[in-house]
Amino acid sequence: MQKTLLSIPFLLCALLLYPGTSNALTPEKLNLALYDQLGQNTADFSDPRTDNRPSNMQRWLAVIYGQTGLQPLWVTQDGPGGKAEVLFSVLKDSGSEGLVPEQYYTGRIASLWDGKMPETLVELDTLLTLAFIKYAHDARGGRALFTTDTSPLAVKDGNIPAFDALALVKSALSSPDLNQFLAGLLPPHRYYRNLRAALPNYQNLAAAGGWPPVDSGKTIHPGARDSRISTIRTRLQIEGFLQSAATNATVYDEMLVQAVTLFQLRHGLTIDGVIGKSTIAAMNIPAEKKIRQILINLERWRWEGHDLGKKYVLVDIAGFTLEGIADDTVALEMPVIVGTQQHETPVFSDQIRYIEINPFWNIPPSIARNEMLGEVRKNPRYLSDNDIRLFSDWTSEAREISPLSIDWQQISPKQMGQLKLRQEPGKKNALGSIKFVFPNTYNVYMHDTPAKALFQHSSRAFSHGCIRLEKPVKLADFIMSDFENDWSMERLHEIIDTGKRTIIRLPEPLPVHITYQTARSNQDGTTSFHTDIYDRDRQFEQILFKE
Repeated sequence: MQKTLLSIPFLLCALLLYPGTSNALTPEKLNLALYDQLGQNTADFSDPRTDNRPSNMQRWLAVIYGQTGLQPLWVTQDGPGGKAEVLFSVLKDSGSEGLVPEQYYTGRIASLWDGKMPETLVELDTLLTLAFIKYAHDARGGRALFTTDTSPLAVKDGNIPAFDALALVKSALSSPDLNQFLAGLLPPHRYYRNLRAALPNYQNLAAAGGWPPVDSGKTIHPGARDSRISTIRTRLQIEGFLQSAATNATVYDEMLVQAVTLFQLRHGLTIDGVIGKSTIAAMNIPAEKKIRQILINLERWRWEGHDLGKKYVLVDIAGFTLEGIADDTVALEMPVIVGTQQHETPVFSDQIRYIEINPFWNIPPSIARNEMLGEVRKNPRYLSDNDIRLFSDWTSEAREISPLSIDWQQISPKQMGQLKLRQEPGKKNALGSIKFVFPNTYNVYMHDTPAKALFQHSSRAFSHGCIRLEKPVKLADFIMSDFENDWSMERLHEIIDTGKRTIIRLPEPLPVHITYQTARSNQDGTTSFHTDIYDRDRQFEQILFKE
């Protein structure tokens, strides 16, 4: 960069010696005006590539123009070029991506667009560069990406590439199709595309006045009469759950039951067709709030890794679901159980590396201290009754101890955490018959569970952070379907029936993405909204909508 800046005095001399026609706007005059605008301070700017924060964007101007010969990038003496027109068009339309066009200086750019003076053109050029930097940053990594490491908004899986504005500008200017280049900065997968397509629908609904509120009152069962039925018909018809609300009947008929059932399905409610407090509360969520949910979740997809893979597993914490995706199509879907509010399941991406059949459960010290100690104090046979073996410590040389040889009333929580508790494979094992392992710093994995009744709940936040699966064998079948070996459901069941711990290493690791989607678009094009069980949307609102 400094080598380029050393040429500035020579540029000034050339302009003084060969000024050209006094009134003609020349490339040299544009270059001089650009230098005047950037000023000598450009030499004082250090390379900002080690600082990714949005507040650092201004410093990139010095690096970019210093490394590209201190000449305009988007304009000529004749005005904005073709790439400038493409960029400005994308910036003005960025609202369709859930971004904010005004944050890319679209108003000021428009006021400078037809300017003829060199000062006007270079201001336009630098503003287009700055707008490109901000847009590229937001499209690739999200506006809310850069937060503290302890924030649940933080991305810790390393899937977001380092932000290098200079490289991006060079790539954009050399691209034969800038439209395609800019589109390539955004997530390409179905989850983002389909949710983006849902945004204008809800914006139009809100602009038209949204839907009428439904009064609270007694629970409405199918077949009942209620004065609120007419309002409910209108409300569901507006959002598309009912084809027509023409009838004024106050009877809760079968057609309306089907619409209510579908509404409950799309809002993570108990699907029973009964219009109670929870269903009415969901009906009374205004269209404007749903727009915010869509915007927040579009942002989530931007700050997560954009390349999900050709085949992968995706868990939606807020929706309590797992999907197996192959070639952009949902090949497998099942309900899951996730962490409680006290033991939140983290958001991250990793790779499934092996499957453990009939796994041990090495009980975490926190669970041993906070839960197991109380149980064993009440019943010294609790461990043996639940097939849990006790070891002196966590080393490989640890000796096994009989639970009945210990006076549990004298054991402190700290001492309990130092002991190793291991539950053996079997029907009582908390991990069930299969465990899917993707080694990570959170010690989170997916596994079977003997507590199948919990899957009947609509809200399924019951675990200590790991993900419990309703149909683990089907997930194993999905994962191993591409194995060269002749794997089958029957063979899996045969291994399970042996009761022996067996490790199956994947020939090629399979991507797994743990996400948190309070608004998502389904494969059939419909949109679902889920409860913000960890109160994370509010944190996004404080960042995205503080203005």
